[in-house]
Amino acid sequence: MNTSTVMTRDVVVVSPIVTAGIAARMMERLRIRHLPVVEGGRLVGILSDRDLLKHTPGTSCGAAMTAAPVTCSSNASVSQVAQLMLEHRIDSIPIVGYSGVLTGLVTSTDLLALLVDQEQAQVLPFDFRLRTAVNDSDALFA
Repeated sequence: MNTSTVMTRDVVVVSPIVTAGIAARMMERLRIRHLPVVEGGRLVGILSDRDLLKHTPGTSCGAAMTAAPVTCSSNASVSQVAQLMLEHRIDSIPIVGYSGVLTGLVTSTDLLALLVDQEQAQVLPFDFRLRTAVNDSDALFA
């Protein structure tokens, strides 16, 4: 399954000159956690709710954003995107075209939605096991 089937296509973006305070209010109002930062139609960074915690409201999004974020193309597989999220410990990956133009965004919420959908859950079987801490001091697992 390609990312094009799960990505959010209606993506809200900001310019690098928008302030972090305005971006924070937008994110809160829209109930989103990530804002791609776009300049001249091209992705230049991504701003997360965690990035905003490190900066004052007057800081520009260009200064607060993560520059050169991890990206994928729309023909990347969903498992490739999930693997990148795990490797980089991030919760979203902008999807870009060959020229760097933003075409969508895949978030951890998009990936979790696959598991909620019964049809998709049958396509994506997985096993899990619980690990119980043996004691607090050494964090070993049984």
